[in-house]
Amino acid sequence: MAQTKTQTVRGRVIDRVNRQPMVGVSVVVVGTTQGTQTNTLGEFVLSNVRIGRTSVKCSMVGYEDFTTEEFILNSVREVVLNIELKENLYNLQEVKVVSAQNLSRPVNDLAYVSARSFTVEETERIPASVNDPGRMALAYPGVKAGRDENENKIIVRGNSPFGILWRLEGIDIPNPNHFAQPGSGGGGISVFSAQLLGRSDFFTGGMPAEYGNALSGAFDIRFREGNLQKREYRAKIGVLGLDFSTEGAIKKGRSSYLINYRYSTLGLLSQMGFYLVGERVTNLFQDLSFNLAFHSKDGKRTTTVFGLGGLSEEHYMPVEPAEKRTVGKADNWEDRVRPANMGALGVTHTANLSEKSSIKYVVAVIGSGIKRNSDTLNLQDVRFRYDTQQYDEFRLAATAAYNYKFDAKTRLKAGLIANHIQFSFFKETAPRASVTDINVINAGRQQSVNGKGTTQTVQAYAQIVRNLTDRLVMNAGLHSMYLALNNTTSLEPRLSFQYRSPKAHTVSLAYGLHSQLLPMSTYFYLKKDTISGKIVESYPNQNAAFPRSHHLILSYNYITPSLWKFSTEVYLQLLRKVLVEPRAGAAYWMLNGSDGFPEFTTVAKGKGKNYGIDMSVERFFSKKYYLLITGSLFNSTYQTADGKTYNSAFNDRFSTALTFGREFTFKNGSVFQLGARSMYNGGYRYTPIDAVASAKEKRFVPLAGADYAAQAPAYFRVDGRVSYRSNRKKYATVLSLDVQNAANYINYTSTSYNVATNTLEARRAGNGFVPVLSYQIDF
Repeated sequence: MAQTKTQTVRGRVIDRVNRQPMVGVSVVVVGTTQGTQTNTLGEFVLSNVRIGRTSVKCSMVGYEDFTTEEFILNSVREVVLNIELKENLYNLQEVKVVSAQNLSRPVNDLAYVSARSFTVEETERIPASVNDPGRMALAYPGVKAGRDENENKIIVRGNSPFGILWRLEGIDIPNPNHFAQPGSGGGGISVFSAQLLGRSDFFTGGMPAEYGNALSGAFDIRFREGNLQKREYRAKIGVLGLDFSTEGAIKKGRSSYLINYRYSTLGLLSQMGFYLVGERVTNLFQDLSFNLAFHSKDGKRTTTVFGLGGLSEEHYMPVEPAEKRTVGKADNWEDRVRPANMGALGVTHTANLSEKSSIKYVVAVIGSGIKRNSDTLNLQDVRFRYDTQQYDEFRLAATAAYNYKFDAKTRLKAGLIANHIQFSFFKETAPRASVTDINVINAGRQQSVNGKGTTQTVQAYAQIVRNLTDRLVMNAGLHSMYLALNNTTSLEPRLSFQYRSPKAHTVSLAYGLHSQLLPMSTYFYLKKDTISGKIVESYPNQNAAFPRSHHLILSYNYITPSLWKFSTEVYLQLLRKVLVEPRAGAAYWMLNGSDGFPEFTTVAKGKGKNYGIDMSVERFFSKKYYLLITGSLFNSTYQTADGKTYNSAFNDRFSTALTFGREFTFKNGSVFQLGARSMYNGGYRYTPIDAVASAKEKRFVPLAGADYAAQAPAYFRVDGRVSYRSNRKKYATVLSLDVQNAANYINYTSTSYNVATNTLEARRAGNGFVPVLSYQIDF
């Protein structure tokens, strides 16, 4: 036993509602007699805890017991826990069945439906997630990937990826992904560093009143603090990138730092013959994240300084030498450069004003820039610029969130979110009359987007939470949003109820109206008309309304004492004021796209309807294994300005996922982990061909009135993961291999018109077997 490797677990316990430090809480290592109590600052230290998977249980009279999920403890890295206890409102005299708690409950305790929390370990252990929250979420019910497997765009309940909100430390941020695209919520890989992620929330609908500017779902990301006592380091080398992080005390017990830098090594994959995007495509990225935390002596005030920045560039190169370029294949002759950068720097201050109230302020500066420079080359490599795009935004953001606890059964949460936005958007294109000869006369250049200036957005919310009985709670709220650019306002009521039975059954009902800002470049589509011989410029989409969505959700959950969770949600979403083309017969609907924006005149008269059922069976990680089985059936349609109804582009009808993992431990403290995830979803939708018109014009002509009526074969993919974790006295290592598409099944991801046969063919263009090897060392 003297040879047994041990480690320290430390942390802090606070009241979940008023955020006050809790004194005298009993903290015990589950399955042992090791225990301690929290001090006057709510802090605890558990020394000499055996390494491996373990969990901690907290209990105090008047509060519900809380047991953490099992976490990994290695030989050189301490675990720091931030635990929130909820006051027990039940009659202590009544007889009740004590059941296991919901280990995936959201950090935001006001979210009663369509929400769950996730940890950094989940982004690591779920196969092919590679520490990316977007890719990890594909294992959850109601979530599926976009058509391009190289990207982490996610589709929630038949909605466009555009409808996702990203929030960091209480502020809304632009798309936090490398290789981001204009008007998109996804990209290639997340800018977030796994080393900084704390427990965070993911929503698939029905968000409480504090969340606005989102039609479908939200990621609420939180950074963890560095170790207040001990300096620690982590280095990681892998196919995707080189990582280095460090954390430790600035002043022991009072302040800490946590920093991570990552540099991409995606080029290694192409050198090994595995092409994520294409044989002539390079992907480069780097990012830096940090979080500095400063605590007051009494533990009632905390200030943090956080930062996040990412630089990325995707380069599509022409075939070299020029003589090998195929006539008629445009990409053989094109040189396209696509940089995308973003950054955020902010300060938070959280203070307990009294035993009943607390407040949190956040101030941040945020910037993002996306460019598209595309050239066509001729045989002499002379360039012709046919596409120039630039989208720059700079924001000064400020938020305030106030909590007040009237009594044990009633509380108030209210807040304000304000942004001052400086922007510059530009897009100019030129038709290519010839792919191979740039000297052929072109039709001239056209500016479709041109806007520069400043504007402001303001969001305000308030919500009252009331326990109507010991087991029935109500959350009633109102969210409002205002855009100064066109004086557009929305008022969004939110109402939800949750009933928790004595036997671990939970039933919830929620309604909410949600709206979202359009991509800012949408407001600056530039239209040019010739009137009386003069060119008149206008911005016809500048007064566009916010698209809106009514969410109605009925949820049921049951959690067994043996940590099995059974969940079912039935939902209805009614979308209104979506941008459509006003002309008769036009089938354009803005939410059919996963990126971009309309470059023609639109009206906010489109409608949509999503309804379905999400089901899941989950075994939380315990006894060395976990399991998550999800299935969704849904229908997604839209209606144009002339009242015609079509399938939406994301109406794939069903999605399923099965994820599991198993650990095997050895006497020397080493652990072997095996995991897999399979996904089987409805195929993507596309518009069938008008064979007669296409044969006549020798090009693809879509069949009028049949937009997205056809569907490709079903999508299937199996991802795998193996890892080996070892522990030494002075260092601990993890060797892991994530495999995307382990079965090497090439999916249908696009359609192509064959002029010889006058047919539209579904093409297998998905990625094949892609291995992602990494080696991590803690010291």
